[in-house]
Amino acid sequence: MSKTLVVFFSRGDEEYNVGTVEVGNTAMMAGYIADYLKNAGQEVESFQVVPEQKYPTDYASAIEVSKKELSENARPAYKGEVENWDEYEKIFLGYPIWWGDLPMPLYTFIERHDWAGKKVVPFNTHEGSGSAGTYVSLAEKLSGVEVEQRGLALSGKKARTEEGRQQVEAWLKELI
Repeated sequence: MSKTLVVFFSRGDEEYNVGTVEVGNTAMMAGYIADYLKNAGQEVESFQVVPEQKYPTDYASAIEVSKKELSENARPAYKGEVENWDEYEKIFLGYPIWWGDLPMPLYTFIERHDWAGKKVVPFNTHEGSGSAGTYVSLAEKLSGVEVEQRGLALSGKKARTEEGRQQVEAWLKELI
């Protein structure tokens, strides 16, 4: 049996169109994915990319920091590491869309690992931009790696609902 890893970046605190939350929108999706796959009998682990430097808790300040990171092409450090990276064949990769792109800490994670032989399945949250073309850009960045182009993009608000959970499960049924 192959092992699956759900890697995600998600920010809690004050979220656009949602309010202040402990668990971020993308983390909600990651949880639905891990639960569904475990219930389907798959061996699944999860890893949250947590920046060493926490983003501000208020939304306006957090977007200013993320905007600056993007303009500087920053690669912020993150805490911890995936154990036994080579054992995972399928990686679900989740993130919010920030300024039409992945958050910079996720690029740090991507660039730190050898993706050869992996299948990457992206999923994301957004507030109107869908996937923002990130599935294609991931395929370009991870040249030679199979990146599923049928990823799933949900609004942050929908990701927090029963309807959102059902959409994640319907998407997974099509993929596996």
